[in-house]
Amino acid sequence: MSEKKKLDRLTKKFISLDDNYQKIKKEVSNLREASKPLLERPCSKYNNKDLVLRKTVVYPEFDRKTVLTDSHWHYIELMLRAGKGEKCLEAENYWNQAKNFYTATKNLDLVSKPLTTYYCFLNATKALLTYKDIDFDLKHGISGKPETGQIKLQNENISIHKKGVLAGLSEYLGEPINLTQKNVNILGHKQAEVLTKEVFNKTKSLISVPNHEAFENELKTLLTNRTKTKSFPETYTLKNILYNLEFVHRAYKLSFNSEPELFIPIIKPRFVFDKSNGESWLEFQLEVDDSNTRTLTNIEGFERDDYYKTDAYYLRTRDAFTWSSKNNQENLDGFNSYYKKYRKMFVYIYSTNELWYFKRTNLTTGIINRNSMVLTFAAMHRLSEMSRYDPNRLDAHLASQHGWLLSEFINKSLYQFIDMISSEISGDDFRATGFRN
Repeated sequence: MSEKKKLDRLTKKFISLDDNYQKIKKEVSNLREASKPLLERPCSKYNNKDLVLRKTVVYPEFDRKTVLTDSHWHYIELMLRAGKGEKCLEAENYWNQAKNFYTATKNLDLVSKPLTTYYCFLNATKALLTYKDIDFDLKHGISGKPETGQIKLQNENISIHKKGVLAGLSEYLGEPINLTQKNVNILGHKQAEVLTKEVFNKTKSLISVPNHEAFENELKTLLTNRTKTKSFPETYTLKNILYNLEFVHRAYKLSFNSEPELFIPIIKPRFVFDKSNGESWLEFQLEVDDSNTRTLTNIEGFERDDYYKTDAYYLRTRDAFTWSSKNNQENLDGFNSYYKKYRKMFVYIYSTNELWYFKRTNLTTGIINRNSMVLTFAAMHRLSEMSRYDPNRLDAHLASQHGWLLSEFINKSLYQFIDMISSEISGDDFRATGFRN
């Protein structure tokens, strides 16, 4: 073999070894990078406490720790008792009444539970509104009406009125009740016919006989089409409301699997801080299975944060708010405005762990843009009406294919609603004792 061929062979071998070395070097570098702990963005702080998404929608206490207790009732009772003024005493009385209904509910069957559960909700809501000094009408502010036909959730109509306890709760949450204005006929068809004949018989002598038929027809048209503007309350079906409740959404999907998922699970919703420009924003993490382009298109107002190089997507708001390490009123005012804007997009399920969800807004039908407290209150009212006035109808619902969904709602809503109301009264987050994430 010539010297030139030997040199060429050695050169090729060297190049091959060098290529392998470079590949191994790159793989080692990638492994080292992957083995590094994920450094999350620093959390914004207030009074040395991390700013995170709170259960409280209005006036959360950001600098307080989570309350670990097995009884919301005693904690809120002591808080109201420690308050000053007539309002605190009135609120405490409502709260204790709610507690009595709560205790009574535990020993009842499913047909009877909605009645006492609803009055538990009613008095707990009155306690909140009274303590927060929110004016409200003592009427319930809600009504229900069944449609004729089969026993179906979509045949149970629920109307929310402009005045009442539920309207007061909606006002407190910044979600005033909207009335729909419609033109309606003043007279029904039969009333118009009767009145037409009466008027015609009294006036036909003043009209020539050949014009009698034309006059009568014109008179009937005039009376039939007479309209006036009338206000109608917000009206939903029980099925539609249950679809919009996060704590029974899995049960709903197992009962009715045609509608799309409405809630996307999220992890660690918190407010992070960029010291270089003094800006802060809301950030949360998606589960790995949901970290895809399709999920991103369902979460409007947020974008992926490329700062994190992980399989799980981190999402952030597109806008930010000014924040500094100092606690001052201007700082806090700007944050509170930002918080209220985004808090309504998220819901949670009362549990021993943190279970937060983003509620989709990009569906063309089915979405009710109201707080879960309002919807839970409304749904339980309709069930309580059936429990009180038509228990056979409620029993038929519970025996139907959607009976499990209703039983889940009746049982779980009691704990969910009281946790939400307790958070609004106190500004605190609650969790059962003896558990850790």
